[in-house]
Amino acid sequence: MTRKVYPSVLVVGVVPSLIWPVARCLKRAGGSPTILAWHGLSPMRMSSDCSGYIMWNNIRKTDGMLDLSALGLVERICETRSIDIVVPADYDSALLLARRPQDSRLPCVPVPSAGVISEMNDKWTFTRFLERLGLPYPESERIESEQQLLATRLPFPIITKPLDKWASVGFELHQSREALAETLRHQRLKSDFPLIAQRYIPGWDVGASFLANHGRLVAYSLFHHKVDGERVFFEDPRLRDYLAAFVAATDYSGVGHIDTRYDPQRDHYQLLELNPRFWASLLYAMNAGLNYPDLLVHLDEWDHATVNTAPARRVRLPLYERMMTLTNRWFSKGYEMVTGAQL
Repeated sequence: MTRKVYPSVLVVGVVPSLIWPVARCLKRAGGSPTILAWHGLSPMRMSSDCSGYIMWNNIRKTDGMLDLSALGLVERICETRSIDIVVPADYDSALLLARRPQDSRLPCVPVPSAGVISEMNDKWTFTRFLERLGLPYPESERIESEQQLLATRLPFPIITKPLDKWASVGFELHQSREALAETLRHQRLKSDFPLIAQRYIPGWDVGASFLANHGRLVAYSLFHHKVDGERVFFEDPRLRDYLAAFVAATDYSGVGHIDTRYDPQRDHYQLLELNPRFWASLLYAMNAGLNYPDLLVHLDEWDHATVNTAPARRVRLPLYERMMTLTNRWFSKGYEMVTGAQL
């Protein structure tokens, strides 16, 4: 496939730690994306990975979702800057574009339906869906109160976490019922109710990333994460089949990432949660040979008869990408603390 001029891309989002990796991937593929982001100050303003940084002014949330009025500036930028395609970087922006009016003329990359995004982002709903599909997941309970949590029938150790947070926010391991009772007695539980409780799976974390088009798996990559700053990519037909079954059942279009746990004693995978968006380790996949943002932008051009995957290899990020990842993370937290800005 021969490409001429790279499309003019607008990357939109509210989470800098996801926005910049998407822009970086597009830059490495030959693009020069424009960024529309919520933070007024950002190191991305000075980055050569984008051709421009625009503040997403006057956006707000209604019922936990970005108000549709936020699409107004997106549409104006597309018109004035001759944008060919819009790429949402995070959950809020993906859900916003999935909810755009049917008569909208926004040139958007494929995204999952709004129902799939919002429902599968809920960890409890996700486990119920896996149950119906016959896919593996840890024993789980939806917990509404302290009393219900203390009376859990799950064997310890267990973990608790919020239904819809990510990046380990609210994640907590409880070694015993007595330790859990002590945590509750001192009001130190990291997650609010309702929450999900799951049986702890010994082993290590595995990431299963994918790109799909109308329920068909187009690309995927698998990695395990045992050492900070390193991802080891590998192949396993079981996980590939789990991904294919999930995207087919949801008629999934777009990118996604399923957090998984591998138990080496049982040689068994357990699916934990879905990120219906780009993910924090995106740059590792690019450096392993699979550039998901570029694949997504050119999704209609690919021969889908062959499923793309990352070759088995060990990956560490180049120094610049490591430093920019940390800088964006620290800067965004500092900006919100200093300005008090919240969505």
